[in-house]
Amino acid sequence: MNLTQLTLEIHVLIFAGFLLIVGLIGFLYGRKQVKNKERRILELEDEMLAAHKEILHFAKTNKQLAETLEKAKIPYPVTRIDEDEDEKVRKIPLGKIG
Repeated sequence: MNLTQLTLEIHVLIFAGFLLIVGLIGFLYGRKQVKNKERRILELEDEMLAAHKEILHFAKTNKQLAETLEKAKIPYPVTRIDEDEDEKVRKIPLGKIG
């Protein structure tokens, strides 16, 4: 066996080992990124569920208030306007008001 063949064989093994290590590091880094994204997605889903829960609570409260107002008997104030006074107010010219 020649020295050049041995050197070439060592370089190929070193290169293959280097590729294996770099591939493993890349895989682990990608896996970490995927876990971070999944965690962020879960946080956002929880936030959205909380917001929807709050909206449903306010909708329920609004519905209860609307039903309470519909059932309540609120008297309307009735005021009488004398037709004579109403006619007097209408006949005053605008120049005399100010």
